[in-house]
Amino acid sequence: MEYYIHHLNNLNQKQEVSMSRLISIIVLVMLTACAQQAGKQKVDLNAEEQAIRSISMNWLELQKNHDAAGCAALFADDGISYSVNLEPAVGPAAIQETFTKSREKYPELVVNWTTDRVEIAASGDLAVEYGSFTTTDQGQEDHGKYVTVYRKVNGIWKVAADIGTSTKPKEISQ
Repeated sequence: MEYYIHHLNNLNQKQEVSMSRLISIIVLVMLTACAQQAGKQKVDLNAEEQAIRSISMNWLELQKNHDAAGCAALFADDGISYSVNLEPAVGPAAIQETFTKSREKYPELVVNWTTDRVEIAASGDLAVEYGSFTTTDQGQEDHGKYVTVYRKVNGIWKVAADIGTSTKPKEISQ
């Protein structure tokens, strides 16, 4: 009988240790979860929107100054630039080459754009810019809309994809 009482006491002690260990694990998990929540900073959507608008205006200045390398540097390593009648350019090197060739082909081209609106994801790591553009080249004018998608890469906004399209009605020859 003494054996059974001793065995029951050992089981109770083991259960107490197991229960104590389980409670410790639960408390540790809860503290970790709380620390992770506390570590997450609330995203300032207005500040992020202003950052995108600033990048866009910087890009416009780079474009006006014919700085193909500067424009291409705004893109993520896998960023894509879609241009009319061309295959998409992927990555800064290809984008720089496309911008350079475009400048050589259209040296008189003047580009302007304005940001119409910016949407920032609640996570603060993805943004979409919508805007309007105008171009003038040797007396020919065009206008249209564009969409640029940005994502944060190591905390820095980079262009993930950019595309624009003319909204000028096509002239029909008689």
